[in-house]
Amino acid sequence: MSGNQTRPSTISSFEGQFAFNGLTDGDYSIVASKDGYESNTVTVTMTLGGAPPVTVSLRRKAAKKAVSEGDSVSVHELKVPDKARASYDKGRELLDKGKTAESIPDFQQAVAEFPLYFEAYMQLGIANYHLNKLPDAEEALQKAVELSAGRSLKPLCLLADLDNNQRKYPQAEKLARQAIAVDESSWNAHFELARALVGFQKGAEAETSALRAKELAPDQASVYLVLASAHQLQQNLSAAVQDFDAYLKLEPSGPLSEAVRQRRDRLQKAIGSSAPNQPDAPPAATPR
Repeated sequence: MSGNQTRPSTISSFEGQFAFNGLTDGDYSIVASKDGYESNTVTVTMTLGGAPPVTVSLRRKAAKKAVSEGDSVSVHELKVPDKARASYDKGRELLDKGKTAESIPDFQQAVAEFPLYFEAYMQLGIANYHLNKLPDAEEALQKAVELSAGRSLKPLCLLADLDNNQRKYPQAEKLARQAIAVDESSWNAHFELARALVGFQKGAEAETSALRAKELAPDQASVYLVLASAHQLQQNLSAAVQDFDAYLKLEPSGPLSEAVRQRRDRLQKAIGSSAPNQPDAPPAATPR
């Protein structure tokens, strides 16, 4: 992102949601990029009243005509029938516009046309997740993992998130470790593993995973919440306070900020006390 002052880059959530904090008034250019898509730039003006939500649409790059035998993802994409792809693209467009319920029939049509379409199952899972239809979301995401032979990162992380939110820590840990095996550089995979380990009360191991997530994505505020929980498990209250400070610097007025600020103040008062202090429940991921 660039404008009156250059801002650091940020990583969107799996559904493409992103935010920049601490901006001053002025004009900014947001440059969005993703592998397999053409980059796009939009301009937004910040005023005292803030800025409206911004949607950045990316166009899929044309598929390469020559595909190597080892390029299984490209081969899979080329096998998708045109009707199935059209339904999928329509569903994605609706989902990106916030028309979640309306997108579901299109994803269902896409998998009916092409039962091996794991990307459509994944988006179907995301849509049901947004609608709080958790059993349907879990079923679709598990299908996506099955069809991709466990080699697709996104459904693994989303399932781990679902399991962590429901305190199903054994399943979440297994999925997160599988996601790390697929892509060790995924901050989200390490983040979900840290959440599961906090659920197991394994503070030192959770700290290691949370620090790796922080290294990969230092601008992801939610990383500092799970890191704070790991530090609390180890009775390192000063470090936990610093974690909360880092979160509040990134999210000074977010939906969780006031609760985090209160937790931070309670810990600050508890420093120096010999009374045991247990962390709150492992933090949920940023709402998708």
